Amino acid sequence: MTQGAWWAVALREQVPVEKTLAVVCEGMDIVLFRDARGAVHALEDRCPHRRVLLSDGVVLPGGLQCPYHGWTFDGASGRCTDIPNLRRDETIPAKYKAQAFPVEELNGFIHVWLGPGEPAGALPSADYLPGQRERFGHAVVAISRRHYLDIMLDGPQHLLAFPGVQITDFFMGDARREHGHLVLDRGAIWRGRGPGPAFVRDHPLVLRTRVPQAAGAITVELLTAQELPLVTVRIAASSHRRGTIAICWRGYCHAGASVQEPWRVRLRRAICPYVRAPFTVHTQIDGAAIAALPVAPSLERRRGGIAGLSGMGAGDLHADSPACQAR
Repeated sequence: MTQGAWWAVALREQVPVEKTLAVVCEGMDIVLFRDARGAVHALEDRCPHRRVLLSDGVVLPGGLQCPYHGWTFDGASGRCTDIPNLRRDETIPAKYKAQAFPVEELNGFIHVWLGPGEPAGALPSADYLPGQRERFGHAVVAISRRHYLDIMLDGPQHLLAFPGVQITDFFMGDARREHGHLVLDRGAIWRGRGPGPAFVRDHPLVLRTRVPQAAGAITVELLTAQELPLVTVRIAASSHRRGTIAICWRGYCHAGASVQEPWRVRLRRAICPYVRAPFTVHTQIDGAAIAALPVAPSLERRRGGIAGLSGMGAGDLHADSPACQAR
Protein backbone atom coordinates (compact mmCIF):
# COMPACT_ATOMS: atom_id res chain seq x y z
CA MET A 1 0.00 0.00 0.00
CA THR A 2 1.77 3.15 -1.21
CA GLN A 3 -0.56 5.65 0.45
CA GLY A 4 -3.19 5.69 3.12
CA ALA A 5 -6.89 5.30 2.45
CA TRP A 6 -10.22 4.85 4.18
CA TRP A 7 -11.74 1.37 3.95
CA ALA A 8 -15.26 0.34 4.95
CA VAL A 9 -14.60 -2.85 6.92
CA ALA A 10 -17.85 -3.66 8.74
CA LEU A 11 -21.46 -2.73 9.38
CA ARG A 12 -22.52 -0.98 12.56
CA GLU A 13 -24.75 -3.95 13.42
CA GLN A 14 -21.72 -6.24 13.53
CA VAL A 15 -20.15 -4.37 16.45
CA PRO A 16 -22.46 -4.25 19.49
CA VAL A 17 -21.42 -2.46 22.65
CA GLU A 18 -18.58 -4.11 24.58
CA LYS A 19 -18.17 -6.93 22.03
CA THR A 20 -15.28 -7.61 19.66
CA LEU A 21 -15.26 -8.26 15.92
CA ALA A 22 -12.27 -9.66 14.04
CA VAL A 23 -11.95 -8.42 10.45
CA VAL A 24 -9.30 -8.65 7.74
CA CYS A 25 -8.79 -5.67 5.44
CA GLU A 26 -6.11 -5.64 2.74
CA GLY A 27 -4.30 -8.43 4.59
CA MET A 28 -4.32 -6.61 7.95
CA ASP A 29 -5.87 -8.37 10.96
CA ILE A 30 -7.97 -5.83 12.87
CA VAL A 31 -10.18 -6.05 15.92
CA LEU A 32 -13.12 -3.68 16.26
CA PHE A 33 -14.94 -3.01 19.51
CA ARG A 34 -17.17 -0.42 21.16
CA ASP A 35 -16.54 1.03 24.57
CA ALA A 36 -19.30 1.61 27.11
CA ARG A 37 -20.13 4.97 25.48
CA GLY A 38 -20.66 3.29 22.11
CA ALA A 39 -17.54 4.71 20.43
CA VAL A 40 -15.86 2.32 17.97
CA HIS A 41 -12.14 1.54 18.21
CA ALA A 42 -9.79 -0.39 15.94
CA LEU A 43 -6.56 -2.13 16.95
CA GLU A 44 -4.27 -4.59 15.24
CA ASP A 45 -5.65 -7.99 16.18
CA ARG A 46 -2.42 -9.07 17.84
CA CYS A 47 -1.20 -8.45 21.36
CA PRO A 48 2.31 -6.90 21.20
CA HIS A 49 3.35 -9.19 24.08
CA ARG A 50 2.85 -12.71 22.65
CA ARG A 51 0.94 -11.94 19.43
CA VAL A 52 -2.25 -13.57 20.72
CA LEU A 53 -5.51 -12.52 19.04
CA LEU A 54 -6.98 -9.58 20.91
CA SER A 55 -10.38 -10.31 19.38
CA ASP A 56 -10.61 -13.27 21.79
CA GLY A 57 -10.28 -10.85 24.69
CA VAL A 58 -12.72 -8.92 26.85
CA VAL A 59 -13.82 -5.30 26.59
CA LEU A 60 -13.26 -3.56 29.92
CA PRO A 61 -13.81 0.06 31.02
CA GLY A 62 -10.09 0.68 30.47
CA GLY A 63 -9.92 -0.85 27.00
CA LEU A 64 -9.50 -4.30 25.44
CA GLN A 65 -7.95 -7.00 27.62
CA CYS A 66 -5.80 -9.72 26.03
CA PRO A 67 -7.07 -13.22 26.89
CA TYR A 68 -3.55 -14.62 27.48
CA HIS A 69 -1.81 -12.54 30.17
CA GLY A 70 -4.50 -9.94 30.77
CA TRP A 71 -2.75 -6.92 29.32
CA THR A 72 -5.26 -4.15 28.61
CA PHE A 73 -4.97 -1.68 25.73
CA ASP A 74 -6.63 1.69 25.26
CA GLY A 75 -8.80 1.64 22.14
CA ALA A 76 -8.02 5.16 20.93
CA SER A 77 -4.24 5.16 21.33
CA GLY A 78 -3.32 1.47 21.64
CA ARG A 79 -1.37 2.29 24.82
CA CYS A 80 -1.14 -0.50 27.38
CA THR A 81 -3.06 0.66 30.45
CA ASP A 82 -2.74 -2.37 32.71
CA ILE A 83 -0.46 -5.38 33.26
CA PRO A 84 -1.86 -7.53 36.08
CA ASN A 85 1.48 -8.87 37.40
CA LEU A 86 3.01 -5.40 37.81
CA ARG A 87 2.93 -3.60 41.11
CA ARG A 88 0.55 -0.68 41.15
CA ASP A 89 3.47 1.74 41.57
CA GLU A 90 5.33 0.40 38.53
CA THR A 91 5.22 2.35 35.27
CA ILE A 92 4.17 0.56 32.10
CA PRO A 93 6.79 1.17 29.37
CA ALA A 94 5.50 3.24 26.45
CA LYS A 95 6.76 0.61 23.99
CA TYR A 96 4.06 -1.78 25.23
CA LYS A 97 1.54 -0.56 22.71
CA ALA A 98 -0.87 -2.15 20.24
CA GLN A 99 -1.19 -0.56 16.82
CA ALA A 100 -4.29 1.64 16.75
CA PHE A 101 -6.07 2.74 13.59
CA PRO A 102 -8.17 5.85 12.99
CA VAL A 103 -11.81 4.75 12.78
CA GLU A 104 -15.00 6.52 11.71
CA GLU A 105 -18.63 5.38 11.65
CA LEU A 106 -20.99 6.86 9.08
CA ASN A 107 -24.25 5.84 7.38
CA GLY A 108 -24.18 2.35 8.82
CA PHE A 109 -20.58 1.52 7.83
CA ILE A 110 -17.47 1.40 10.03
CA HIS A 111 -14.35 2.74 8.32
CA VAL A 112 -10.68 2.25 9.17
CA TRP A 113 -7.74 4.27 7.86
CA LEU A 114 -4.92 2.02 6.65
CA GLY A 115 -1.52 3.10 5.45
CA PRO A 116 0.75 6.09 6.04
CA GLY A 117 -0.25 9.70 6.50
CA GLU A 118 -2.98 11.45 8.40
CA PRO A 119 -6.58 10.49 7.60
CA ALA A 120 -7.91 12.61 4.75
CA GLY A 121 -10.56 12.53 2.06
CA ALA A 122 -14.19 11.47 2.06
CA LEU A 123 -15.32 8.22 3.64
CA PRO A 124 -16.51 5.55 1.17
CA SER A 125 -20.05 5.83 2.57
CA ALA A 126 -20.14 9.63 2.71
CA ASP A 127 -22.62 9.95 -0.17
CA TYR A 128 -24.70 6.92 0.75
CA LEU A 129 -27.99 8.36 1.97
CA PRO A 130 -30.18 5.49 3.17
CA GLY A 131 -33.92 5.72 2.79
CA GLN A 132 -36.88 3.45 3.35
CA ARG A 133 -36.17 0.04 4.92
CA GLU A 134 -32.55 -0.98 4.50
CA ARG A 135 -31.25 -4.44 3.66
CA PHE A 136 -27.71 -5.29 4.68
CA GLY A 137 -25.31 -8.19 5.01
CA HIS A 138 -21.71 -9.35 5.00
CA ALA A 139 -19.71 -12.36 3.80
CA VAL A 140 -16.33 -13.69 2.78
CA VAL A 141 -16.42 -14.55 -0.93
CA ALA A 142 -14.06 -16.90 -2.78
CA ILE A 143 -12.71 -14.43 -5.32
CA SER A 144 -9.98 -11.79 -5.38
CA ARG A 145 -10.84 -8.11 -5.00
CA ARG A 146 -9.43 -7.23 -8.43
CA HIS A 147 -11.59 -9.84 -10.12
CA TYR A 148 -14.63 -8.84 -8.08
CA LEU A 149 -14.31 -5.23 -9.28
CA ASP A 150 -13.73 -6.41 -12.85
CA ILE A 151 -16.81 -8.63 -12.84
CA MET A 152 -18.93 -5.82 -11.43
CA LEU A 153 -18.21 -4.07 -14.74
CA ASP A 154 -18.16 -7.06 -17.11
CA GLY A 155 -21.04 -9.08 -15.69
CA PRO A 156 -22.73 -7.67 -12.57
CA GLN A 157 -25.56 -10.22 -12.96
CA HIS A 158 -23.12 -12.82 -11.57
CA LEU A 159 -22.65 -10.82 -8.35
CA LEU A 160 -26.11 -9.50 -7.53
CA ALA A 161 -29.72 -9.69 -8.66
CA PHE A 162 -32.93 -7.69 -8.57
CA PRO A 163 -36.23 -9.63 -8.41
CA GLY A 164 -38.14 -9.44 -11.69
CA VAL A 165 -35.24 -7.77 -13.52
CA GLN A 166 -32.98 -9.17 -16.24
CA ILE A 167 -29.63 -7.44 -16.63
CA THR A 168 -28.50 -7.38 -20.26
CA ASP A 169 -25.02 -7.16 -21.78
CA PHE A 170 -25.79 -3.95 -23.70
CA PHE A 171 -23.64 -0.97 -22.69
CA MET A 172 -25.53 2.32 -22.87
CA GLY A 173 -22.75 4.71 -23.83
CA ASP A 174 -19.09 4.86 -22.97
CA ALA A 175 -17.71 4.17 -19.52
CA ARG A 176 -16.66 7.36 -17.77
CA ARG A 177 -14.45 8.38 -14.87
CA GLU A 178 -16.04 10.22 -11.97
CA HIS A 179 -14.23 11.03 -8.71
CA GLY A 180 -11.92 8.02 -8.76
CA HIS A 181 -14.56 5.60 -10.05
CA LEU A 182 -15.25 4.00 -13.40
CA VAL A 183 -18.97 4.36 -14.13
CA LEU A 184 -20.84 2.25 -16.67
CA ASP A 185 -24.52 2.06 -17.62
CA ARG A 186 -26.07 -1.05 -19.13
CA GLY A 187 -29.59 -1.88 -20.19
CA ALA A 188 -31.99 -3.97 -18.13
CA ILE A 189 -35.55 -5.17 -18.66
CA TRP A 190 -38.48 -6.39 -16.59
CA ARG A 191 -38.79 -10.15 -16.86
CA GLY A 192 -41.94 -11.23 -18.65
CA ARG A 193 -42.67 -7.82 -20.13
CA GLY A 194 -42.06 -7.48 -23.87
CA PRO A 195 -39.47 -9.29 -26.01
CA GLY A 196 -36.15 -10.43 -24.65
CA PRO A 197 -32.85 -8.56 -24.99
CA ALA A 198 -31.79 -7.57 -28.49
CA PHE A 199 -28.73 -5.82 -29.85
CA VAL A 200 -30.60 -2.54 -30.31
CA ARG A 201 -33.76 -1.78 -28.36
CA ASP A 202 -35.19 0.67 -25.89
CA HIS A 203 -34.38 -0.58 -22.42
CA PRO A 204 -36.90 0.47 -19.74
CA LEU A 205 -34.28 0.12 -17.01
CA VAL A 206 -30.66 1.13 -16.50
CA LEU A 207 -28.14 -0.61 -14.26
CA ARG A 208 -25.41 1.86 -13.25
CA THR A 209 -22.25 0.52 -11.63
CA ARG A 210 -19.64 2.74 -9.99
CA VAL A 211 -16.43 0.82 -9.39
CA PRO A 212 -13.48 2.37 -7.49
CA GLN A 213 -10.11 2.57 -9.15
CA ALA A 214 -8.34 2.00 -5.82
CA ALA A 215 -9.79 2.08 -2.30
CA GLY A 216 -13.45 2.90 -1.96
CA ALA A 217 -16.82 1.22 -2.27
CA ILE A 218 -18.94 -0.02 -5.17
CA THR A 219 -22.28 1.60 -5.89
CA VAL A 220 -24.94 -0.18 -7.94
CA GLU A 221 -28.10 1.68 -8.93
CA LEU A 222 -31.18 0.39 -10.70
CA LEU A 223 -32.82 3.29 -12.54
CA THR A 224 -35.65 3.84 -14.95
CA ALA A 225 -34.80 5.04 -18.46
CA GLN A 226 -35.77 8.52 -17.21
CA GLU A 227 -33.11 8.31 -14.43
CA LEU A 228 -35.65 7.77 -11.65
CA PRO A 229 -33.83 5.75 -8.94
CA LEU A 230 -35.45 2.47 -7.95
CA VAL A 231 -32.84 0.63 -5.86
CA THR A 232 -29.44 1.69 -4.51
CA VAL A 233 -26.82 -0.75 -3.18
CA ARG A 234 -23.43 0.13 -1.62
CA ILE A 235 -20.89 -2.71 -1.43
CA ALA A 236 -17.56 -2.44 0.38
CA ALA A 237 -14.95 -5.03 -0.65
CA SER A 238 -11.44 -5.54 0.70
CA SER A 239 -8.84 -8.27 0.32
CA HIS A 240 -9.09 -11.06 2.88
CA ARG A 241 -6.82 -14.11 3.09
CA ARG A 242 -5.84 -16.64 0.39
CA GLY A 243 -7.28 -14.71 -2.54
CA THR A 244 -10.70 -14.14 -0.96
CA ILE A 245 -12.49 -10.88 -0.18
CA ALA A 246 -14.56 -9.59 2.71
CA ILE A 247 -17.67 -7.75 1.59
CA CYS A 248 -20.35 -5.86 3.47
CA TRP A 249 -23.29 -4.08 1.93
CA ARG A 250 -26.32 -1.93 2.54
CA GLY A 251 -29.11 -1.02 0.16
CA TYR A 252 -32.69 0.13 -0.09
CA CYS A 253 -35.63 0.58 -2.40
CA HIS A 254 -36.48 4.21 -3.18
CA ALA A 255 -39.86 5.70 -2.35
CA GLY A 256 -42.29 5.21 -5.21
CA ALA A 257 -40.17 2.52 -6.84
CA SER A 258 -42.98 -0.04 -6.64
CA VAL A 259 -45.08 2.11 -8.97
CA GLN A 260 -42.60 1.35 -11.75
CA GLU A 261 -42.69 -2.42 -11.23
CA PRO A 262 -44.86 -4.79 -13.27
CA TRP A 263 -47.91 -6.07 -11.42
CA ARG A 264 -46.38 -9.55 -11.07
CA VAL A 265 -43.40 -8.16 -9.14
CA ARG A 266 -45.62 -5.95 -6.98
CA LEU A 267 -47.87 -8.91 -6.20
CA ARG A 268 -44.97 -11.11 -5.09
CA ARG A 269 -43.63 -8.33 -2.89
CA ALA A 270 -47.07 -7.68 -1.40
CA ILE A 271 -47.56 -11.36 -0.56
CA CYS A 272 -44.18 -11.76 1.20
CA PRO A 273 -42.64 -8.29 1.70
CA TYR A 274 -40.10 -9.44 4.31
CA VAL A 275 -38.86 -12.36 2.26
CA ARG A 276 -38.81 -10.75 -1.16
CA ALA A 277 -35.95 -8.25 -0.80
CA PRO A 278 -35.47 -5.60 -3.52
CA PHE A 279 -31.99 -7.00 -4.26
CA THR A 280 -29.70 -9.93 -3.49
CA VAL A 281 -25.90 -9.82 -3.19
CA HIS A 282 -24.53 -13.24 -4.11
CA THR A 283 -22.15 -14.79 -1.61
CA GLN A 284 -21.63 -17.96 -3.68
CA ILE A 285 -20.21 -17.32 -7.15
CA ASP A 286 -20.42 -19.62 -10.17
CA GLY A 287 -16.78 -20.11 -11.13
CA ALA A 288 -17.59 -21.64 -14.54
CA ALA A 289 -19.79 -18.68 -15.47
CA ILE A 290 -17.13 -16.21 -14.35
CA ALA A 291 -14.41 -18.00 -16.31
CA ALA A 292 -16.53 -17.82 -19.47
CA LEU A 293 -17.33 -14.12 -19.05
CA PRO A 294 -15.74 -11.97 -21.78
CA VAL A 295 -13.39 -9.25 -20.56
CA ALA A 296 -14.98 -5.95 -21.53
CA PRO A 297 -14.91 -2.66 -19.54
CA SER A 298 -12.61 -4.16 -16.93
CA LEU A 299 -9.86 -4.48 -19.52
CA GLU A 300 -10.10 -0.75 -20.10
CA ARG A 301 -10.06 -0.14 -16.35
CA ARG A 302 -6.75 -1.96 -15.99
CA ARG A 303 -5.29 -0.28 -19.06
CA GLY A 304 -6.40 3.12 -17.89
CA GLY A 305 -8.52 3.85 -20.97
CA ILE A 306 -12.29 3.89 -21.37
CA ALA A 307 -12.88 4.54 -25.07
CA GLY A 308 -14.75 2.43 -27.56
CA LEU A 309 -17.50 0.85 -25.47
CA SER A 310 -20.49 2.82 -26.74
CA GLY A 311 -23.31 0.70 -28.16
CA MET A 312 -21.47 -2.59 -27.77
CA GLY A 313 -22.57 -5.74 -26.01
CA ALA A 314 -20.27 -7.86 -23.90
CA GLY A 315 -20.66 -10.64 -26.45
CA ASP A 316 -19.16 -8.40 -29.12
CA LEU A 317 -15.88 -7.87 -27.26
CA HIS A 318 -13.13 -10.45 -27.29
CA ALA A 319 -10.73 -10.84 -24.40
CA ASP A 320 -7.07 -10.45 -25.26
CA SER A 321 -6.05 -11.35 -21.75
CA PRO A 322 -6.97 -14.43 -19.67
CA ALA A 323 -10.60 -14.53 -18.61
CA CYS A 324 -11.38 -13.63 -15.02
CA GLN A 325 -11.67 -16.78 -12.94
CA ALA A 326 -13.21 -17.22 -9.53
CA ARG A 327 -10.77 -18.43 -6.92
